[in-house]
Amino acid sequence: MTLELPSGAGGGPTAVQYGVTRTLNKEYGANDRALALSLFSGTVLEQFYVNTVFYDRGGQFIAMKQLDGGHEARWPIIGDDLDLFNATDLNDTDSPADGGFDEALPEGGLNAGYHRPGDFITGKKIKMSEKVIRCDDILVAPIDVAFADLDLAHFDVLGPYAQKLARSLATDNDRKIAALAWAAAKASGVTGVYPGGNNVEVSASGGSAFTSFFANNSTGSGLFRESVAELAKQMDLDNVPEQGRYLFISPDVRKLLRFETDVFNRDFNEAQIAGTLNTRAIGVLEGFQLITTNNLPGQWTATTNGRYGLIDSNLAKYDFDATLDATNDTRPAAIALCGASAGMAAIGMVQAAGIRTHIEDDERRNVKFMKAQMHVGYDVLAPWCAGAITMKRTA
Repeated sequence: MTLELPSGAGGGPTAVQYGVTRTLNKEYGANDRALALSLFSGTVLEQFYVNTVFYDRGGQFIAMKQLDGGHEARWPIIGDDLDLFNATDLNDTDSPADGGFDEALPEGGLNAGYHRPGDFITGKKIKMSEKVIRCDDILVAPIDVAFADLDLAHFDVLGPYAQKLARSLATDNDRKIAALAWAAAKASGVTGVYPGGNNVEVSASGGSAFTSFFANNSTGSGLFRESVAELAKQMDLDNVPEQGRYLFISPDVRKLLRFETDVFNRDFNEAQIAGTLNTRAIGVLEGFQLITTNNLPGQWTATTNGRYGLIDSNLAKYDFDATLDATNDTRPAAIALCGASAGMAAIGMVQAAGIRTHIEDDERRNVKFMKAQMHVGYDVLAPWCAGAITMKRTA
C-alpha cells in the first residue's frame, strides 16, 4: 500500500506527520527546524550570563553606552562634589562687609556658603575631566563540528559546544574587566578633580604562593580581613557609597575565609541557609558582597593570550598576567568594584553589538559552523570606585 504524504508550505512535508513530533518545529508550522537557531542562541546567552561575574547588566559598577555609529564614547568625569575645607560666601562682593571672602575660589569641589537676602549669588567652578572609551575589534568564539561526528555520535554535541562558546566569551570579558579594575585601584587621581584608586598592599618575601602572604590559618584570615577593613575605610574617606560594594576574591581567599566563620554564618542569612560553612556560601565581609572568580590577574604566562598586548597594542590595557617571580612583582588577591548606584561607575563599556550567534552547514568542508561574538570595549572611568588587596613580593 502506498501513501502520499501531505504537502506543507513551500511544497515540503508538514511538521507533524502521522503522530510524529518534530522537536524543532514551532507551533505546528511547516518549518521542521524553526527553533534550531533559537535554541542555540538561547543556550549561548544563558550560559554567558551564568558564567560571567564581572559583566554588569545591573549597572552596579559598570556604565554602558550603546554606540549608534562611531567607534568610541565619552564620559564626563566629576570627582567628589564637596569641599568643606574652604570657607566661602555666596555674596557677590569682596568688601569687608561680607568678611572679605573671595568668591572666585580656585576650581575644585563645590562648597556651600551663607547668603544674605538681596545679594547676587555667584556659582562656583568645578573641575571636570573626560574619558574616551573606544570599541575593540569583534571578539569571536568559533567552532567547526564535522558532519561525520554528528552522524556517528550517540550523544548531544551541539549543546555542549554552544555552552563552550558562551564560556569562552564570558571568561575573556571577565579577565579584561578584572585587569582594568586592578589598574584602576592602583591609578593616581587628578589633583582638584578626582581621587585615585584604593589599593592595600600586603608584602612578603621568599615565594610566590598565596600562603606566603596569607598563611593558611586564622592569622592569615585575620590579616586578609584587616586588609579588607582598611580598603573599606579608604573608600569611606573617598565618599564611595556604602551600598553596592562588591569584592571579587580568588578561590585561595575563599578557602582561607573558612577560619572567619562569621562570614558564613552570621552575615549570610543564617536563618534561611543552614550550615552555610559546609555549603561554602559566602556572604558579606566588611561591607563588601563577596563573589568568587577564577579570572583575577594571576600566573597566566604559559596560557594562550596571557597578555593581550602581544596581539594588539590597543589591547595592552587588558593584560592580566601578574607573576610573583621577582622582587616588586604584584598580584591581586581581591578586587573591589562599586559606586555606580549613587555616583560614577569604576568601569565604562561601549557596545557596538551585543552577543551575536550563528550556526550553519558548510557543505564545502562537510562541517557545521557555529560562532558567538561580541563587539564591545572597556576602560577605567572612576578609579576611586575601584579597590584591591594586592600582594607584593619584596625579595
